[in-house]
Amino acid sequence: MKKLLTLAAGLLISLPSFAHEGHHHGLSEGLLHPLTGLDHLIALSLIGLLASQTGKLKLSLAQSVFALIVAAVVASMGFVPPMLETGLAISLLVMAVLVAKVLPKAASLAGLAVCLVAALHGAAHGNEVPAGADMKLFFAGFIASSIALISGGYLLGKAVQKSTYGQKITRTIAGFAGAFGVTALVA
Repeated sequence: MKKLLTLAAGLLISLPSFAHEGHHHGLSEGLLHPLTGLDHLIALSLIGLLASQTGKLKLSLAQSVFALIVAAVVASMGFVPPMLETGLAISLLVMAVLVAKVLPKAASLAGLAVCLVAALHGAAHGNEVPAGADMKLFFAGFIASSIALISGGYLLGKAVQKSTYGQKITRTIAGFAGAFGVTALVA
């Protein structure tokens, strides 16, 4: 886990070195994409937060990365799910409900939700590859940032669980995420 976070931090810190013309075209865009889209930032962080509650970070990371990659590749080839933006907004609501523990959740329901959320966001990533970007580098960048966000959500969740107000903090985070999902849905 420490190696993964160190790698992600190193990649993010080294972004200025990618500013030179002709170097790694696509990597910096891929690294930044999940960080600049608030819906991606929230969804991936919620996946990590949910993983902290279930104690299944490795499984959540594996499911998420697999779904992100498959959906991104398919979307980059021209197949984009209909009503993708609506699906992205609904995915935030679903994750917010799961993280807030409003409904009792089975591990299979959480795993399915993680896969669907990651697939929707992967499709959005694949659909938004900048023109002329090196696809492999773009995908490597967005996967690295996605792993960092999921891991960050996991660490946040573990820290919050140690707090006296852990459940209230978690529900507040989920509430803000759900509110953003509703806003995106009606916009």
